[in-house]
Amino acid sequence: MSHDTTLATDYASGALSKDTPAERERLRLLQEWGDPDTRRALRAVGLGTDWRCLEIGAGAGSVARWIAGQCPEGSVTAVDIDTRYLDDSAPANLVTRTGDIRQLDFPEGSFDLVHSRLTFCHLPEREELVARAVRWLKPGGWLVLGDPMCLPAALSVHPPIRRFFAALEEGWAAQGSDMTGWATTIPARLARAGLRDIDVLSRINLLGDKGPYAALAAANIRQEGAYLVGAGLLTRADVDAVTELCAGPGFTEIRSISVYAWGRKEES
Repeated sequence: MSHDTTLATDYASGALSKDTPAERERLRLLQEWGDPDTRRALRAVGLGTDWRCLEIGAGAGSVARWIAGQCPEGSVTAVDIDTRYLDDSAPANLVTRTGDIRQLDFPEGSFDLVHSRLTFCHLPEREELVARAVRWLKPGGWLVLGDPMCLPAALSVHPPIRRFFAALEEGWAAQGSDMTGWATTIPARLARAGLRDIDVLSRINLLGDKGPYAALAAANIRQEGAYLVGAGLLTRADVDAVTELCAGPGFTEIRSISVYAWGRKEES
């Protein structure tokens, strides 16, 4: 198959761009799947009622709104490169800011908590951003990061899975995303950045399950599949084959492992 030259070179214009018609619904499904574990990770650091918090890659805003509710005497700054899906009915202590976190800066020691979910893996400058996030923390503050470790397509026993996700890996590489190796290194990178009390929460995500992850995976495959067909990396038949396989009785396969890690900045 000949390849088009239209692969996006950044996440914002790629397969999961907010310009995609179904993106609002996909974000809703992402929240339904991801929010329980995100809240577990955030509760583990012991949110203070007066904390000042930064949410990087706020998406549709469910995490930012939840943090604002946990910190009623504090504040939440929710940053996203495109804030169109953030709910207008945000609490008074939640401020949204449109911008690219790679181009924004905050004074040293601004926040008790910096949190990001499913964002750093898509930013080529992810290592530099860890260091910057640590600078933005107050002494004693927490950095909490969550990203997926996707299994390499070549490991699948199913040809449709191998074809689909091998093409997706090309798309990830073109936009600078690291969906296979980055997440496994987050705990070590937090420690190397000087954070302490490192801890980890992980979850295996199965294609073919009947819960929230299956619904999210189906939405991802629809959007990513349309993008990959348009780029000439797959045919419509390839996408239909993986969709039918995932929906079939008795099918199951590990697709990714969610990794949350958090660490505390030492007191002065």
